Formats: sequence, C-alpha cells, structure tokens
Amino acid sequence: MSGGIDSSVAAIILQERGFEVIGISFIFSENTDAKLHHSLDSAKLMAKKLGMKHLTVDLKEEFKTQVISYFTNEYKSGRTPFPCAVCNPRLKFFNLEKYAKELSCDFISTGHYANIALYKGIKYISGGTDAEKDQSFFLWGLKPKTIQKLIFPLGEYSKSEVRKIATDNGFETLNKKNESLGICFIKGKNYRKFLKDKGLITKMGNFTDTKGNVLGKHNGIFNYTVGQRRGLGIHFNKPLFVSEINAETNEVVLSDFAEMYRTRILVKNSYFVSKHEPVIGKIYTVKIRYRLQENFCKIIPLDENRVIVELSEPVSMVAKGQTAVFYDGDRVSGGGFIEDSE
Repeated sequence: MSGGIDSSVAAIILQERGFEVIGISFIFSENTDAKLHHSLDSAKLMAKKLGMKHLTVDLKEEFKTQVISYFTNEYKSGRTPFPCAVCNPRLKFFNLEKYAKELSCDFISTGHYANIALYKGIKYISGGTDAEKDQSFFLWGLKPKTIQKLIFPLGEYSKSEVRKIATDNGFETLNKKNESLGICFIKGKNYRKFLKDKGLITKMGNFTDTKGNVLGKHNGIFNYTVGQRRGLGIHFNKPLFVSEINAETNEVVLSDFAEMYRTRILVKNSYFVSKHEPVIGKIYTVKIRYRLQENFCKIIPLDENRVIVELSEPVSMVAKGQTAVFYDGDRVSGGGFIEDSE
C-alpha cells in the first residue's frame, strides 16, 4: 500500500470479494521528505479505516544495494537504466512473497492495472482493460511462481471507475493525486544531480557524428540520453539528436533523426515465462518504451539469455539498457534488456 488511490481501492475490492487483507508498505527511498511520510500516514490511515492489519517494512538498504547501484552503474557504462525492471522482481514482489509466507497469506496483490491470463495451462501477466493505464510493461520480469499467487483487482477497471469506487466508499480524499511519476526515488526528478551526489564525476569528451568526426565537447556522458535534442550546448544549422553513448571512448554520437531508426535489436538477460518460448518464426509484438505502440517482430534465440529481435517496422531512439517487452496477443511472454541495435 502506497497510500495512493490505486493500492487503496485494490484493498477495498479484495475485501468486497471476501478476502482477509493485510496491508504492507515498503520504504525504499533514501528520500525521507514530507511526501514520503504523508504517503505512509495515508496507507496506515486507510488500513485502519478498513479494519486491516498494516505493516511498514524498511528496505532502504536493500534498495540501495540492488536498485541504486544498478542505476548508477548503468549510467557509468553509457546505458539508460530502467529501475522498475530490477525493482519489481528483485525487491518489491520478492518481499511481497516473503512477507505473505510469514503472514500465512495465500495470495499477493498490488494496485497495478494489469490482469492474469491462463494460456496452455500457464498463468501470464496480461494487459489491463484500460489501455491508457495498462502497466503490464513493468512486470515482465516476474517468475511463474510469483504470477501464480498474484491478484490484480484493478485489471478490469478504468481509472475513472477506480475513483468512483473510492468516492462510493467514502474516501473522496483518495482522489487527490498521489501517484508515482518518473523515477520514484529521485527528489525533484533531476537524475543528473542525483548521480553527481552519488559520486559520479563529470568528464568532458567529444561529440561526434556517425562517421567519427568531432563536432564539439560534451559535459559527461551521463548528462545525455538517446533521443535528446535540447540542452546539448552546441548549435548547428539543423536539428541533431543523441543517437549513441560510448562509455569506452567517452563519446556522445549525434545524428539526424532519420539516422536513428533501427530494425534489429540485441536483447540480453532475456526471460520468457514458458520454456517453450520464443517460438521460431512466430510473430510477436515488442514494446521498448511504456508509451510506445507495440511493433510486430520475430524473436531469434542466440543462447540461453540473448535473443535478436527483428522488427517489422523500424523504430527510433532505441537506448541501450532499456527494456524490450514481448507480447503474444495481450499476454506478456517475456522481456529483456537492450544491449545493442542496428
């Protein structure tokens, strides 16, 4: 329970379905500002009003070790991290399972807008009914034993319906916006300042074009992301975009937007829910950004944890370190981390 509307309404729905519900709030962030305390207080108050037992678990050290370290190391390596893909399976749902076992709970539940689908005897994450709120993209790393225990009460609801449930149950204050946007653990959403505070040193290097010609000086590779156009600090007579970041040479490659399209993506640490996937020659869909429409693709396994994704249509701004999530229809077949593209 985050103290926001989604997890709170999920608890209401579960109780209405006859479940005995125990609320749990995890403290991940080192940021202990007023917003965090307000969220925890809201979660505790909501649990009290619903007659639920509520626990608060401090996981700041685990979060620092597993998520913050990953986040900073990825930027050091010239990649763009996706913290949710690490936090969800390794920390959030791992600890939900852990405490569910300690508390003798049969199921675990969150306020995600997603569903569970049964396909050939296997349970999968599938998309939420509200396409605008569907959060299945963030859950691709969950293992079958976790999915088996999952209940997503909000999967069949739209956001407006969730707000109405809160109001109908006398919790109008939950309509106040209290949702996680951007990088949840960075105060002010300034990731560059966060990295500097963590000791990453800004080292100047060269901006180059795709042929290696030097165009100017950059202020440190972690100050830039693939697709960035503004804030480069150099001016040309045409728009230029960050198309690649090379940590080994300390170079940031700039290009025309037309040069940023890719048709093949190398994905490492790939994971599929079923051992029988990916099916050679089968048409899947892949998403490489949360708000990007799925692209038809074929998936070619290279070894146990790497696949090549062949896209039916080229996509731009493919960033190393981000995730590729594979769908078969509405169900999440698996995913992985983008290592390279061409």
